[in-house]
Amino acid sequence: MMHLQLRYTILVISIGMLLGGAALGASTQAGFGVVSVVETDFLAGDGALIHSTLQTPTYASAANRLPGVLVIHGSLQSKEWLMAFGIELARRGFVVLTIDANGHGNSDKGTSGGTAALEYLAALSTVDASQIGIVGHSMGGGIALRAINESSTVVNALVLVGSGVGRYSNTTYPRNLMVAVGDFDSLSAYPSNTTLLSSVFGVPQPQPGVLYGDFGTGSARKLVLSDTNHLFETIDPVIISATIEWMKDSLKGGVEDSHWTPSSQTIYGWWLLGGLVSTAGAVLSVFPLLTILIRTKWFGQLRREPEYVNAASRRQYLRAGTLYGLISVIGFYPLLAVGTMVQLVVPFPQYQGLPVLFWIAGTAVISLLALPVILRDREEPGRVWRELREVVPGQKDGMRPILMTFLLALTVVAWLYAWTLIVDLSTSLDLRCFLPGMNDLTLSRALIAPIYAAVFFLYFLVEGMWLMGAMRTRARTGWIQGQLAWSVEAVFIKCIPFALLILLEFGGGLLLSVAIVPGIAGYSFLFFYAFLPWFAVSSVLTVWCYRETGSYYLAAMVNAMLFGWLMATILAF
Repeated sequence: MMHLQLRYTILVISIGMLLGGAALGASTQAGFGVVSVVETDFLAGDGALIHSTLQTPTYASAANRLPGVLVIHGSLQSKEWLMAFGIELARRGFVVLTIDANGHGNSDKGTSGGTAALEYLAALSTVDASQIGIVGHSMGGGIALRAINESSTVVNALVLVGSGVGRYSNTTYPRNLMVAVGDFDSLSAYPSNTTLLSSVFGVPQPQPGVLYGDFGTGSARKLVLSDTNHLFETIDPVIISATIEWMKDSLKGGVEDSHWTPSSQTIYGWWLLGGLVSTAGAVLSVFPLLTILIRTKWFGQLRREPEYVNAASRRQYLRAGTLYGLISVIGFYPLLAVGTMVQLVVPFPQYQGLPVLFWIAGTAVISLLALPVILRDREEPGRVWRELREVVPGQKDGMRPILMTFLLALTVVAWLYAWTLIVDLSTSLDLRCFLPGMNDLTLSRALIAPIYAAVFFLYFLVEGMWLMGAMRTRARTGWIQGQLAWSVEAVFIKCIPFALLILLEFGGGLLLSVAIVPGIAGYSFLFFYAFLPWFAVSSVLTVWCYRETGSYYLAAMVNAMLFGWLMATILAF
């Protein structure tokens, strides 16, 4: 058992990490004191509410107006994905408005959010409305081009990151255009065929790093390539530094005032570190919290020692793990395709919601059907199925054990959500490190989260049968040693297939400077990047809860609620 003092010590340490990381992230976002940061909402022309983060240098005023930059993220993202641009531009004398695009983050569904944001930024008393720029990543580039076309506000600088230039662009429209893209961006053909930009750059084959045209006439053009993929373009140091220089030359006349810092001296890495520490602290706090709660009089009936009999040998563990890993990844594209086709005829509120649900549900069903194959050579193959029937081992199941298990899981997830709200309201941050993390829920997202949670419950219940049933190795001496050993084994089996695919996509791209998996198939790797760290967390939770209860159900419920929350915040309406 975890020693009484140790569990409270870990809880205090984890809360300290959470608060310390949030403080570091907030300080970095504020440029360590030179930028004011607020979250602000405004209405678009179609009535949709647009949520945003506004970063204003402390010396900006109605008497000292500064250039403004609008920052817009891509599909299935939120404003935090591009916060590095806001951090670096604001501390160098730009007023930066970073928005959640329509249907993303905390913004309402609609079509005119980009235009509304551009006009909102230009109308601010601290902004020089004659010097406005936009940064748009992927889908955000398309939103930026539409906003430029629809708004009366003149935009003097546009940076398209991993985005197309559009059919109406030419050598002078839009004004002062920089195109930045990763060498192995799966959605862009520009790195391998720069002639696609000839009509916009005014030369047959634009060369990376070469300035074409003139800032004064608005005809400046530049192509920037960097060794990265579509996802990581938004935190790429080459692209961010080039964007800083482009905005300086376009909106400040190239002048470096007393507030200027060389573009190579960036601080957004501290923001990422703060997010990592705070998110890790929040996640870490769950484990001692579970141990404390399950020893209270309210949840004590759920506490049971797990069975340590019929452990898997090393060979059985590897064989079962290989099969489970193959099921997880081989079915990804076929099941995603089925879900995509179904979504064409079955309405679903969120884009990509049904494809993800089909992948998760299909993987669960296939894994459940494959389980007897793995168990047929075990001494007691029926044990895993018996444990599935028992919410609390050794007790006659009724509604009370199920209800208490649900309430315990809900309490743990509510704890995480409460900290998410505290951090958000006090620091204008989410608990995340670039990749999707814990965001506050709008009403529409809160209503759809249970749908995802129901499917993920089946998925994690079956996963518990594999990780703590078919693949559970011998018990170790000591509670901590046993937890560490089983956790490492579970995380390895769960995560290694996805890690290998990411290594193929990113590592291969770095080596060859070309997208290994091009097109929408490569873009779908976004799900692997997004899920991998959370799958590691869910695996450790599965082990922890099994060791505390001897049951698969508590972990399945906690993980289902957590992933239901994550999916509801990630996907777009």
